[in-house]
Amino acid sequence: MIICIAREYGSGGHDIGKRLAANLNIPYYDRKLIDAAEDIGLKRSILEKADEAKANPLLNTPQYNVSEIRFRGLSANDIVYQLQSEWIYETANKGSCVIVGRCGDYVLEQTGVPHLSIFITAPFDDRVSREMKRHQLSEKDAVALVKKMDKQRRSYYNYYTDRTWGDPHNYDLCINSTTFGIERAAKLLTVFVRNIE
Repeated sequence: MIICIAREYGSGGHDIGKRLAANLNIPYYDRKLIDAAEDIGLKRSILEKADEAKANPLLNTPQYNVSEIRFRGLSANDIVYQLQSEWIYETANKGSCVIVGRCGDYVLEQTGVPHLSIFITAPFDDRVSREMKRHQLSEKDAVALVKKMDKQRRSYYNYYTDRTWGDPHNYDLCINSTTFGIERAAKLLTVFVRNIE
């Protein structure tokens, strides 16, 4: 079973995905794409800015020493999206795994690969509180971070797909991590996946 998890920032989607993968004894993938893109000559600093970020005019100048001809002339954002799409497709065809973010649900739907699409959400205040603890931030800084990251993810998803990020119609299952907690949400998803396989 291929499981794609999209998540609001601070909802615990990363942790839920990791625990779900561990419970099912399958690989977990989140930021692995950065390594693949580095292999063709893009600098990690550029990739970090382009990862799950809407096309940025400052990153659109093809000034990178890219080793593969097919990527020459593309923006860093577009290269990262193309690489991650190829990687997601190839990885999904190898067997069961959990893929977090990076439009995984859309990529697999467009390529006809069966998968389960999950969206992890939580109330805004709970997400802010979680990030305050996680990063030792003031409330003001945590609010700004959560808003910024949600906007970035929304812009990225909406830019590269014909969908609206977070719209429940795009997902097979939506879970509020505050209702269940991280551990219980992972257990609930584990039971769910085992019962539909």
